[in-house]
Amino acid sequence: MTVALATASLLLLAVAAALTAALTAVVRIDDSKARILAGEGFAGADALASLRSDEAATSPIAVFRAICYLGATACAVTAATEVWGGPGMWFGGPVVVLLVLLAGELAPRAVASRSPVRVALAAAPFLLAGSRVLGRVFYPLLWLGRLLSRRPSRIDVSPDELQVREALEIGADEGVVEADEHRLVERAFKLDELNAWDAMTPRVDIVALQDSRPLGEVIAELENLPHSRVPVYGKNVDDVTGILHVRDAYRAYVAGQRKAPLSQLAREPMFVPGSLSLAKLLADFRARRTHMGIVADEFGGTDGLITLEDVLEELVGEIVDETDVDEDPLTPVAEGEIMASGGADLREINERFDFDLPAGENRSLNGFILEELGRVPEAGAALEAGGARIEVVTASDTQVLRARLRRLSTEG
Repeated sequence: MTVALATASLLLLAVAAALTAALTAVVRIDDSKARILAGEGFAGADALASLRSDEAATSPIAVFRAICYLGATACAVTAATEVWGGPGMWFGGPVVVLLVLLAGELAPRAVASRSPVRVALAAAPFLLAGSRVLGRVFYPLLWLGRLLSRRPSRIDVSPDELQVREALEIGADEGVVEADEHRLVERAFKLDELNAWDAMTPRVDIVALQDSRPLGEVIAELENLPHSRVPVYGKNVDDVTGILHVRDAYRAYVAGQRKAPLSQLAREPMFVPGSLSLAKLLADFRARRTHMGIVADEFGGTDGLITLEDVLEELVGEIVDETDVDEDPLTPVAEGEIMASGGADLREINERFDFDLPAGENRSLNGFILEELGRVPEAGAALEAGGARIEVVTASDTQVLRARLRRLSTEG
């Protein structure tokens, strides 16, 4: 038993030391260097860039390392107590603490500091995979941490930023800086405060196509897309396999590739964590030369969709192009009956037409229907809620596009 405890203690200490070296190396590589390594195709660089872009990605690893330290200490002290009795507990603890400090912290950090790039590239894929697995195990702790840090208060403003803001205020007071310029610079600073969660299109509102569908079958749907790119997925929207560029689709269609599955035409998707700041996301869009990213949750699923336009709108305000139509999402069609788009806000429906639908903050009609039915319904599906009968008029593979709402009190 004593030998087993001592062996377990050494193994746990070795695991903790390896994790210390790996985490130290990853932290020493900044975001820009990680993106450069990924762009040059180094093995492990994509995983490293993912870890560096999400500050919370290594949290499960850090928790696991702490557990390894505690386990190593407990096993060693228990083994010492079995051999030497009571005195073993008194001198076993300090010896283990010293061993943890030397072999588990100082030595691994020194090794990682000598070749941080090599160690980080080698360890990053394992850290990323481990983070995803342990993220499920420690989900309650991580969820609580994410809840507390989702909208952090920025009290650590850099001196340079303070100087710029002070000069900006003085310039505005003196009339040297125009109001629009002042507003633009202020919004630029806020890109560091906002993250992908703040600007993304939620999962339930994503328009996407199944990657096994042939191009000829979906070509007519492409002209009604909200963006010039559309995600394609395998089993469901949590399994995004690529991004289809409408331009690529039209070129393939003209070239006669009408039976080609969308997976064959789609490009590799860009996944980003929801905690990534919009300033860093903008830099990533530029570095990777792409305009669309999939916001991934901690389990590798899909939280939402974010585009370059979403980020720019946080900077300059709403962007409207010549293809945008200023259309009311709610259209009365008869007494007590309306036609609503899937993106219509439930609060607005209640206020304008005296319905009593369960409206929460930023809750859309589409999201409500999907939540109530537990699936993406086909046209003709109906449900009753809040004093209204809701009938789906049109729907895509992933969301309700239009629905008819009729007040129940007017029927019969």
